[in-house]
Amino acid sequence: MIRTLVVSAFEPEIEPLRQLVQGWRGIALAPVGIGAVDAAVGATRAIARARPERVVFVGTSGIYGRKGDAAAAIGTAAVAGEIVCVSTAALKGEAYLPDATVVRAETSRRLRATLAAGTPGDPRGVACPLAITRSAALGRRIAAATGATLENLEAFAVARAAAAAGVEFAAVLGIANRVGPEGHDEWRRHHRAASRAACALVARFLNVAPRS
Repeated sequence: MIRTLVVSAFEPEIEPLRQLVQGWRGIALAPVGIGAVDAAVGATRAIARARPERVVFVGTSGIYGRKGDAAAAIGTAAVAGEIVCVSTAALKGEAYLPDATVVRAETSRRLRATLAAGTPGDPRGVACPLAITRSAALGRRIAAATGATLENLEAFAVARAAAAAGVEFAAVLGIANRVGPEGHDEWRRHHRAASRAACALVARFLNVAPRS
């Protein structure tokens, strides 16, 4: 029986966890795809195969905010609270979403409380645009509109897949870069360390959570 399914966008972001939980029972790990569409499809398939009681997404993120504060957070892990799907075109008034479009997802309060016990600060809001933001000004605009402090492409898609399957969902993100023009270069330098931090937090959670 699979109690916990842990998914990531791609293998490098979940590989540290494979080493930490090797031989543990009741846990399945799966990379599900990069970007919102592939992540939604991949997560749906992984949930259907594993039939877990809960899903945890582990990945990396950029951070919005002032340069000094944001830089200090790089390499740490954060637990997601509310996750917001963002259309930057709609945000700029150049497009709109149908009224019935779901754009907000809430992580499980129970799961995030247990996960957050291992981190400083409260769970963070996460914005999920379709594309990585490379404009600092646009990043500030997204943060102001959503209340998010982190940016990730896949968390909202996985949250919706978990909700459709009726299973609890949580997300842990390693902070790899500041959102802005230097973000990609920073991500390349720090994404492995950020992934290790996020996976270590998930492993601590799995070690105390009941397993089959």
